[in-house]
Amino acid sequence: MIGVRRQVNREFRLAGDAVGRADLRALENICRDYAENRFLVSCSEPGKSARALRICAKVQQSDALWVLVVLEQSFHREEITRERIELLGTSFIPQHSDAGCWEQVLYKWRNTRATMSTILANSYKLLARDGRGVTRQIVQRDVNRLFRGNFEKWTTVSA
Repeated sequence: MIGVRRQVNREFRLAGDAVGRADLRALENICRDYAENRFLVSCSEPGKSARALRICAKVQQSDALWVLVVLEQSFHREEITRERIELLGTSFIPQHSDAGCWEQVLYKWRNTRATMSTILANSYKLLARDGRGVTRQIVQRDVNRLFRGNFEKWTTVSA
């Protein structure tokens, strides 16, 4: 996860991390020097996500909802996820990237699915209002891409 400052408050252990500025120069260098490798990347600054995807064909954006877990406020979680959808469409992997232990994965996965459901429903509502047809097949395609297809495609990228 690019932009995280680990163990800022050591007393909080796994919960003691903080958000910093995301500097993509290290990713650019790694992609250049190791072009044959694939990288799953999370970025603490949503606006830099699209840039991370364009740096290297073998970079896959993994949603950086870690930033939002710090506050655990659904409004912020939805706002940043909505921004990701606007910037990246359905080309990223939505999930909480900060799970420090297995127990955190379960509730964070539920939060991610709930957030994505709300955002996708609103997106389709706006598209339909603007005259674009939204079919069951379009919704299934997008959900499959977000929750399965992007990861499967990324793991099968040929060298």
